[in-house]
Amino acid sequence: MKPAALAGLALAVTLAGPPPFVGPSPHLGPSPLGAQAAGEAGPRRAEVNSLRFRGNETLSDGELRAVIETRSTECTSLLLSPFCLLTNWGFAHRRAYLDTLDVRIDADRLRLYYNFRGHFEADVRHVVRTNGVDASVSFIIEEGPATLIDEFSIEGLPEALGAEEAAGLVDIGVGDPFDRGRLQAGVDSLIGSLRRQGYVNAMALEDFARGLDGTAQVALDVRPGARYRLREVRIEGGETIGEDVIRDLFTLRAGDYYNQEAEQEGQRNLFGLEAIRFASIRRESPPPEAATADSALDLVVQVTPAPPLATRVGFGWSTDQCLRTETRLTHRNLFGGGRRLEFTGQLGNIFADQFDGSFPCSQVGADRDFRTLNYLLQAELLIPVALSAENSFSARVFVERETIPDVFIQEGFGAEIGLTRRLGPRMSATLSYSPGYTGFGEQSADIFFCINFGFCEPEDIVTVSRSRWLAPLTLSGLYNETDDALRPTRGHYLTAEGEVAHEMTGSQYRYARIVAQAALFRELEPGLVIAARARTGIVRFPGTRIFTPGAPRTDRLIHPSRRFFVGGSQSVRGVGPNLLGPRVLVADEAEDCPAGDFEACVERLATQDPGAFDPRPRGGDAHLELSIELRRYLSDRWSLVFFGDAGSVSQRLTELRKLQWTPGMGLRYASPIGSIRLDIGYNTTFATELPAIVSTEDGTLVQMPQPVLFDPFRFDDPHPLLELWRRVQIHVSIGEAF
Repeated sequence: MKPAALAGLALAVTLAGPPPFVGPSPHLGPSPLGAQAAGEAGPRRAEVNSLRFRGNETLSDGELRAVIETRSTECTSLLLSPFCLLTNWGFAHRRAYLDTLDVRIDADRLRLYYNFRGHFEADVRHVVRTNGVDASVSFIIEEGPATLIDEFSIEGLPEALGAEEAAGLVDIGVGDPFDRGRLQAGVDSLIGSLRRQGYVNAMALEDFARGLDGTAQVALDVRPGARYRLREVRIEGGETIGEDVIRDLFTLRAGDYYNQEAEQEGQRNLFGLEAIRFASIRRESPPPEAATADSALDLVVQVTPAPPLATRVGFGWSTDQCLRTETRLTHRNLFGGGRRLEFTGQLGNIFADQFDGSFPCSQVGADRDFRTLNYLLQAELLIPVALSAENSFSARVFVERETIPDVFIQEGFGAEIGLTRRLGPRMSATLSYSPGYTGFGEQSADIFFCINFGFCEPEDIVTVSRSRWLAPLTLSGLYNETDDALRPTRGHYLTAEGEVAHEMTGSQYRYARIVAQAALFRELEPGLVIAARARTGIVRFPGTRIFTPGAPRTDRLIHPSRRFFVGGSQSVRGVGPNLLGPRVLVADEAEDCPAGDFEACVERLATQDPGAFDPRPRGGDAHLELSIELRRYLSDRWSLVFFGDAGSVSQRLTELRKLQWTPGMGLRYASPIGSIRLDIGYNTTFATELPAIVSTEDGTLVQMPQPVLFDPFRFDDPHPLLELWRRVQIHVSIGEAF
């Protein structure tokens, strides 16, 4: 056996765990620490407070630490780092104790690992210092020279794979340092490429020799085996769905070379069809002795249809929608072809008026108009294969009443058609057209139109809040590289959306709107994930460069739902729904200012009772949101979250310089319908000058000539605990914030 093979065998044994002689041994005698490890009485073990590597330049400390068994006492989690730095409390630390036998074995492990990475002359010594209570362990490393490859060859390649392409896949060659790990990764890439081209049983043998001059000679002997071509793809059990649809989703065809990755992708496509409960793929091939240059292979796709009808009833609760209920009736295979027809009914704000704006419905809106019942009735048709397997078509009609807390109440009906194109396994684009006839409740939208567009008289408000056609054309894209749709721990996703409404699209509102979002997830340690999100957008309407200015006054309005509002459970959680950014304070003449002196009344409320004001958000034409979360998974169901959110709303992107940051923490429970989320945010807002208006009894809105200083948290110099309570924002919702 060659020396390299012996080294590889020894490495495999040592990396798998301590060799058999650890513990009681006729050669070494019983371990002096064995009794304590078993829980018996014995001498106190020294705690390892320091573990160091010295002399390592090629390999990092973290890489070497993963090879050995010896550990030092460390913090159990990054979340507990402050406790670890300031205290020596047991709950915050993961204790490690000295085992001199492990230390000696670890020195051998490191030496063998250096050999595995091409440093055959590496030497590792260990130094242990202890006073019986504390211990430090150091590994002194002399790496020696790296072994360079001076000969490299790949033999046995089939005609389907050229030598240059194979060398690029292996990505190691003459002049590179010899590294078994890198070589193995290259061989895996080479074999994967062959198997994607029909060489199902491809393999490669590695031959390595080390010269007397310290160089290495490497040869790869590729044995591709027979190349398999699909003779037939049979479908079983898909009669009710339709063979054509199943074949469109399963991309391999008779005559193609077999490709395992394409097979797995086709299986994922089939599982994505709701009409299919289960899909399995069976390969049938001739025995190896009957194989020829191109062997035949049959694929059998076996499909188990799902029940055609499904009903779902659900209930939910959130602080901004109160009690909600939803009912869905779905036909998964309408007229065959996997077509899905779904009827949906939703009710929201249930009991919002009875709770009168108090917890648990504290964020539905300050005015009674916002506490009325919301509803949605909808019918949606989805065709999973439209012209090709990469396209799907959807259409829906709906009638709804929607409340955006303290902004507006929207009522209307409409439709939407959309075509989605799958651009890759994790990328898609959708083009949709959404005409809708919508209007606003006069008592809910009066403040919005008065402050933002100057319509403060009752007759003007009636004019601008009446129903109009809103018909945007939207192009959106999604790129998703996360590992889990509901609880991602790794990866990232990107979304972008562009939207245009104009007379040519049949819309009486004219605007252009762009929104983009990106999120990143990284696992810092098992069970601890850091997540970050950025979202921004801008909207422009007549009077800008996008459209020709000069439209009638009322047509220059932008639809309230197309402006940007920041704050709430899905946004900046330290403030109430939509309340970050420009706001206006509203006082009621009958309740707050019966004497009639509006200016004096507003000044009195600002200094003595700011809670009497009804803060209304104005929104903006541009926004920026930033969020970062530290998620600690406590179990399969429960997790703890610490977060920081920031946001800004303005009339232009260039004005988004001053961000308001809000910290907080939350608790998550993973339910079958998504994460049930409790978030507690802290409002960091200081005293702010805001415009104020008074709503008179006849519906006229009177704007005050000067802004007032608004400070609902410290206006009466409260006790710090009372101020803290005033600043707390509590959100309960379903689904992660991002």
